[in-house]
Amino acid sequence: MDLTQLSHLGQLSSVGQLNNLGHLSHVIVAHNPVDGDADPSTSDVLAQVDLVCAALGELGVPAQPAALSGGRVWEELPVVAAEAGSLIFNLVEAPPGLPSVHPDTAAVFELLGLPFTGSSAATLWLTTDKLATRALLAAQGLPVAPGGRLDPERPALLERVPGPWILKPSCEDASLGLEGDPLCTSREAALARAAELARRFPGQALLAERYLPGREFNVSILAGEGGGNAGAGALPVAEIVFVDFPAEMARIVGYEAKWRPDSFAYTHTVRRFPNDRASQPLLRQLRLLALAAWDACGLSGYGRVDLRLDERGRPHILEVNANPCLAADAGFIAAAERAGLRPRDVVGRIVASALAEHGRAALPHPTAAVANATAAG
Repeated sequence: MDLTQLSHLGQLSSVGQLNNLGHLSHVIVAHNPVDGDADPSTSDVLAQVDLVCAALGELGVPAQPAALSGGRVWEELPVVAAEAGSLIFNLVEAPPGLPSVHPDTAAVFELLGLPFTGSSAATLWLTTDKLATRALLAAQGLPVAPGGRLDPERPALLERVPGPWILKPSCEDASLGLEGDPLCTSREAALARAAELARRFPGQALLAERYLPGREFNVSILAGEGGGNAGAGALPVAEIVFVDFPAEMARIVGYEAKWRPDSFAYTHTVRRFPNDRASQPLLRQLRLLALAAWDACGLSGYGRVDLRLDERGRPHILEVNANPCLAADAGFIAAAERAGLRPRDVVGRIVASALAEHGRAALPHPTAAVANATAAG
């Protein structure tokens, strides 16, 4: 992909104020159910619900949380979700081992004709599958880490791609599958970890990538003030710094770094926003690559792209995250705050983008669609 073609996408530089949310009268803040013993990567969605509801309150828009299990969404949605002037703020995430819940729920919204925030079901399906995302990015000429699908029974990939390797389930998020020390420095270690992951995530393909030893960054992208994706831009680039990691410890954002506050990885993995003059050429390149990935994968509203440098300082795209975490302590909100945006500004732009995507106003009550879906069971 020619990155110069993305001149319509830039870096957000103005704060501004979102003044027009169309004829929006009500927002259903949809999320996945959370049990008392839920994994912290699952229960984190409740913090996102709190932030979004508070932001909508500041914007003067009534908000109603709704836990959707995904089995019969049309029965679990409040009736007001299908009324004219309403919108669904889609925070539904997939619980561990059930990656299809994320795109499936969006697909139901689409089939019922209900407007919702964030990316489409097709984009969520694509970006949930790391192997499919890699293939698309590579086909667009964008750099990805050397690697591919690893078959534990026929591990020819390990001969083609030099190690060390990072192995992960292809369709999980939140660093699930990256517990402990996921860096495999030998063929035997890689096959043993592949067998373990295959047992934990049955039926799910495994991704093996060469470990890139350079710096790690992520770029958050947000729709523009007008609400259209054509005005989306990159927030300040964040670098993940691995402070005082011992030489034998892999410098990656694994499960412990995200979800175990009592761990060394959690307390020594920090976020910073480089802005020195020497970093500007690299930061510009990272923004362009992130925006190219946004464009290629068809993201909408908001997203985040994770990148890593190889031993020669060349950036590669690791993951494309549609509908990334909006918790107050998450990277997206931190990048927005760095840009001078408050949570209400972020939520307002996401909502405005959804309204623009769905025709500026929510659709009327889809009585026939709901009735047919219910009858079909």
